[in-house]
Amino acid sequence: MPARQRRGGPTLTVEAASAYEFVVAIASLFEERDTMEVGAEWFADVEARAGADLLARLTAMSGGESDPWFYLISLVYASPAPRDVNSFLASLRKTDAHEITLTMLGYYERGYRRAAEPEVMRHAIEGDAEAQRELHHTYFAEWAEWQAFLDSVFERGPDATKAELISVLEAWQAAVWRVEEAKLMPILERDAEAKRALAAELPLERFTELATNGVEYLPRSGVREVVLTPTFVNRPWVSTTEYCDVDILTYPVADESVTAETDAPPLRLVRLSKALGDERRLRILRILGAGDKTLMELADLFEVPKTTMHHHMIALRSAGLVTLTSGSKRYRLRRDALPDVGELLRGYLGAATGPLAAPTPTTRSTRRRAPAPKGSAAAMPLDRRGPPDGPTTPLGPKPPSLHTPR
Repeated sequence: MPARQRRGGPTLTVEAASAYEFVVAIASLFEERDTMEVGAEWFADVEARAGADLLARLTAMSGGESDPWFYLISLVYASPAPRDVNSFLASLRKTDAHEITLTMLGYYERGYRRAAEPEVMRHAIEGDAEAQRELHHTYFAEWAEWQAFLDSVFERGPDATKAELISVLEAWQAAVWRVEEAKLMPILERDAEAKRALAAELPLERFTELATNGVEYLPRSGVREVVLTPTFVNRPWVSTTEYCDVDILTYPVADESVTAETDAPPLRLVRLSKALGDERRLRILRILGAGDKTLMELADLFEVPKTTMHHHMIALRSAGLVTLTSGSKRYRLRRDALPDVGELLRGYLGAATGPLAAPTPTTRSTRRRAPAPKGSAAAMPLDRRGPPDGPTTPLGPKPPSLHTPR
């Protein structure tokens, strides 16, 4: 796995491994599908192949939430190279059941550790009733789905959780992933190769902003390694997973990595058209032109719910028009990257009159919905899990996933 040591900073690794996308694809089933670029057709196809029984088991395994699946990214990292699905599953079989269960609960996420004491989590999964009550009270008590997930984990216990997890992952591999892997791995590997070349030329902060298409990342204190792994299924989301002294960023593959020659319009032009074809988004850009804003500040200005504004910001970030800062969670207009939409359109329309204008077969790799960031609080997509407007209090609602569309 190619890595580069930064002077005075963490090692940077860019890795395309099938086990990462294997679990991200499952997590995507429980995400906001209307924001994802892979599209409804991909979901329908995957769910048809999975079947109702497996889908029900996947839902029960995570309480219908994406976060536990994103947290598994840290266990993919902990598995041996080449981190394909078989080596990942073999590693899981050897991993302690308590470690697997804690990981799925967000044990290694800083935001989750602020909400619940690590030792309380440990005692709770071991069956301590008092610890379970305390965890319910302090661990995102107003997030009903998460509370139900906690109950299911307590009821199953670590050994049964491990056994069922491995069983559903094996079923997902057989029913769905073997087909998807053949289509997606060439895209992921192509993008990782391009990103390694880019990483060799840029500082970490600038590289991650370009790789995520607008998400600013600063390593937390004590981070030894930063791993970037590409995703096709979860585009345009960006997710961050924390595992001990390692940060793992799941970022959306670049448009040019998705397919080779095609007569389809450039994906950048499509995103820009969608982003700029909404009056409210144009007004948001104008406001950001006067200064940075948080998600809550923008929602208040337009008198809309944060979830509605979040969708608008995903579209704008995915189109490369705004940047999301990792520390202050503020959106900023990307003045240096404002595109010439007319030039993009002229280039595409002009290509239709040239010698290569004849339609060429499109290499169709199915993909799903993805604003550039998403993952957990540990795996939280920068777009997804981390609270867009600052930390969530222990008694607060579900934290926005770190899985953030960038």
